[in-house]
Amino acid sequence: MPQEQSRTSGEDWYRYALALEASQEGFWDWDLIADRLWGSRRWQTIVGVSEPCSRLDVWMERVHPFDKPRFEAELSAVRAGKSRRLRNEHRVRQCSGAWRWVMANAVVSQDAEGRVTHLAGSLTDNTESRMADALTGLPNRLFFVDHLERRLEHGRQCGEWDFAVLAVGLDRFERVNEALGLSGGDRLLMETAQRMRSMLPEPSVAARLNGAEFLICLESVHSEAEVMQFAAAMSEAIREPFLWRGQRITPQLAVGIAKADCAYVHPEDLMSDAESALAHARKSEPPEVVCYSQGMRENALEKMQMEVDLDRAIRAGELVMYYQPEVDLCTGRIVGFEALVRWRHARKGLLLPSSFIPLAEETGLILPLGDWGMTEACRQLVRWRKSDYAELQSARMSVNLSARQFERPDLVKRIRDVLTDTGLGPGALRLEVTESSLIADAASAVKTMRELGKLGVGLHMDDFGVGYSSLHYLQRFPFDTLKIDRSFVQGVVNDRESHQIVRSILDLARSFGMDVVAEGIEDAEQLKELRTMGCPCGQGYYFARPMEPAAIDGLMQAGSLAGA
Repeated sequence: MPQEQSRTSGEDWYRYALALEASQEGFWDWDLIADRLWGSRRWQTIVGVSEPCSRLDVWMERVHPFDKPRFEAELSAVRAGKSRRLRNEHRVRQCSGAWRWVMANAVVSQDAEGRVTHLAGSLTDNTESRMADALTGLPNRLFFVDHLERRLEHGRQCGEWDFAVLAVGLDRFERVNEALGLSGGDRLLMETAQRMRSMLPEPSVAARLNGAEFLICLESVHSEAEVMQFAAAMSEAIREPFLWRGQRITPQLAVGIAKADCAYVHPEDLMSDAESALAHARKSEPPEVVCYSQGMRENALEKMQMEVDLDRAIRAGELVMYYQPEVDLCTGRIVGFEALVRWRHARKGLLLPSSFIPLAEETGLILPLGDWGMTEACRQLVRWRKSDYAELQSARMSVNLSARQFERPDLVKRIRDVLTDTGLGPGALRLEVTESSLIADAASAVKTMRELGKLGVGLHMDDFGVGYSSLHYLQRFPFDTLKIDRSFVQGVVNDRESHQIVRSILDLARSFGMDVVAEGIEDAEQLKELRTMGCPCGQGYYFARPMEPAAIDGLMQAGSLAGA
């Protein structure tokens, strides 16, 4: 019987040894009393050691510096009896210099006195799942950074800098998602990744960065001209249309390029420069291929600092509202104001909207900025209406709305709340909207505008005549006032075409029963011509520049506008 038990026990151990050998898990045991480590062959392979080792230091020496403090802290907590389990993900360096992502799991063993004597568990190589993009099958950003770090190291050792990083962005990806749904957007990403991968020469690497952006480490290129040539060919190939559920999709790419050289130390710097070039490439229509040049990074850093400053300025009260009078061109009396924001920057002084509003729209800061601006403008008009200035008893306030603000689903509620909080009647508020704000979702825009109309708020089409299809928008959207763009007003006296455009706009407004405000009146001749043509209202430097409330009060006390 003992002999049979011995044979059975031996067979069990043999099976266990075979299972251990076949497993993709690495097994390890740390004897805390003797401070001795044992690891299976698979554990040795994962950690990157070529022969058995008995010291924990061998493992810890290979852990990534960024991951090591946390791993050591968790091991100490287990050793001190504060935790009975260990679960830690970290990177270990292989003999080749590559980093592998691993997951260490272990449980503790205690003696009769409750002392921790052993820590035993498994080690799993998570690299493939950790560093692959599930949708496209391309490596992800983590893999790309690791690859680029090793490529830069190779360049420093061998003096070979025949590679470049390309930041590739799909243009108008959001529109594809909106039109075809998320599955359509996914199909576009997969198709783009497949075409991109098929064009790359070995051993180049492509990775998906995030959303609709990709990164490429392009090998065997010795000049920016060669990289530009490849990028142009790749863009042309990827631009080839494909069908998805009966819909024709034509991918459009913007590409930013950063050519590697010995000045680059960290992979993030090379990637950042490529992404700065991509940002410039996106500004062109259609998007193009742009190489990084000196100054782009500085501009990007300045833009980042401006975003931080603007966020602080909104909360710290550094923004102020200026007001430009809107004037009845026949009587010269003030009939309203346009509210215009300014920024009292601590270092740069008073900034005009053109220097920070585009950034606010891009980052989403336009939403809190717009909420503050509308509330402040409404409060100011209430103050003027309650003042002794009879001329301002029926004045109205015009506030600009950006596309981001107009797309808010709770816009009408927000405006209703502002009117309630400030005590301003809805008929005194005018919202100025440009044609470009209405393009993204016309049906939703019409619904919002009708709700605002029911509320009693006026709607101005700003910069009329310079947009995509002004007459089409005029027919479709319920505006009550047109604002003639200053570019036409500037030429109303001496430019025949501008003169005719202004006359046509006035005739159009009369036929639709709409009011008109001419922007940018700068001299008496322009005013005279507009009066002759029957333009009812206008604004511009000829009457008054945008001013703070105290300056408007001084204007009212003086009794007249400069040019009225």
